[in-house]
Amino acid sequence: MFDSLLAAYHVVAPMAFLMGVGVLIRRAGVIDRPSMRALDRVTFSLFMPALMFKNIYGVAMGDGIAGKEAAFVAVSLLAVFLFALLAPPRLVSDHNKAASIGQIIIRSNYILFGVAVAESLYGEGGAGPVALLGTIVVPATNALAVVILEINRSGRAEPWKILRSVLKNPMVIAALLALTCKALKFQLPGLLYNGVTSIAGVTTTISFISLGVSLDLGELRSNRRSLILGVALRMIVVPVVFLPIVVALGFRGPALCAMMILFAAPAGVACYPMAVAMGADGQLAGQLVCCTTVLSVFTLFLFTFAFRIMGLL
Repeated sequence: MFDSLLAAYHVVAPMAFLMGVGVLIRRAGVIDRPSMRALDRVTFSLFMPALMFKNIYGVAMGDGIAGKEAAFVAVSLLAVFLFALLAPPRLVSDHNKAASIGQIIIRSNYILFGVAVAESLYGEGGAGPVALLGTIVVPATNALAVVILEINRSGRAEPWKILRSVLKNPMVIAALLALTCKALKFQLPGLLYNGVTSIAGVTTTISFISLGVSLDLGELRSNRRSLILGVALRMIVVPVVFLPIVVALGFRGPALCAMMILFAAPAGVACYPMAVAMGADGQLAGQLVCCTTVLSVFTLFLFTFAFRIMGLL
């Protein structure tokens, strides 16, 4: 039991520490949230795609995602999408709030938390299966999030607008480039690959510090009911429904780790700028990202501990 507790602690402690550093940086006035948002755009456009490319390119084809995993992820994401599309409008009367809640249900912070947790559990290079599964998760959740935002906000969806959004997503582009290089057996020059690796290496640190800078629990009263609803749906309902199914289907080790992050990770950091860009409730989206991120420190610890003590991770 002690080993399981220690493993769970090693998963969440670095994330909690870096977010704490971010909170201290903001309070000390070293950097404010508007400045950090500019860095967030760089992270989204450069650092996270570099991390995605590195983890897919560095894994042997066939060693990561299996057909069973891919099929289950596709079916489960469709089920979560239908829930995220249909449930919030029936629980919240404001269409913009419903759109923001629906987006955070489908769009988890999969890559950032997946890589951090996988490397904590399995060491450097252990995030390959997580990244390979991300080639399905990232484009699918980006596309489905756009559909949810558009339909819940305005009552309609434009297919070409959705397709453009998916194809312009930096992480989707990075994943496709990495898969193309692997399929064509193209070897990147050492200098270029070292550069990509160096850029990818700062992603986790900067992203978690940024989340800490963004945390401000003093602004939550205005959206209290919507916040409680959104957090409960993302952090309790989704993992409690899907993780027992994952275990029952026999997923173990890195595959189970990837599924745990898919269903139990907090809302993706990109939920806020996407909600603002598409006319949903941006303030609520940002608060949901903050609240689910704080809560995930505890829930991921519990899930990791439970699966480790059962010998599944």
